[in-house]
Amino acid sequence: MEKVVLFGLMNSLHDVFTALWVGGMLTTAFSLMPALKGLGMKSDPVKKILKSYQSRLRIFAVISVVVLWLTGFLMAKQSGTGFSFMSFATPYHSLISIKHLVVLVMVVLALFRGFVLGRKVDDFTPEQQKTYAMVLFVNAFLGIVVLFLSGFSAAMG
Repeated sequence: MEKVVLFGLMNSLHDVFTALWVGGMLTTAFSLMPALKGLGMKSDPVKKILKSYQSRLRIFAVISVVVLWLTGFLMAKQSGTGFSFMSFATPYHSLISIKHLVVLVMVVLALFRGFVLGRKVDDFTPEQQKTYAMVLFVNAFLGIVVLFLSGFSAAMG
């Protein structure tokens, strides 16, 4: 019974922090950014909102990635499937490995958007504004891909 409770807790935390990370991207991409764009991205209040929101969301994203890494590691260890990092030995392992590769791409894109582009919000050119939005939308799409990969791997595991 103790094993079920521990595994359930790890799985629940993994789901909550996935929802927080991916949900934050989806909310930003499909709600906040269009609303801010409608107000005019060059105005000072919009820039302040974007910078404040981005810095707050970045904290949740970093915490989420760390918790996801820890809970994923513990879940793999607990499951007894013999999972090793980037293993393509079985369809299940291949799915999990592909998910991890997509997550790695997401982290790299998030770092680029947040730390390279995000630092220039005050002086965005129209091209940089489009790049920022495109990276956000690509990352949101990849987040959906990760959710589907997770669903299919849960069905297989």
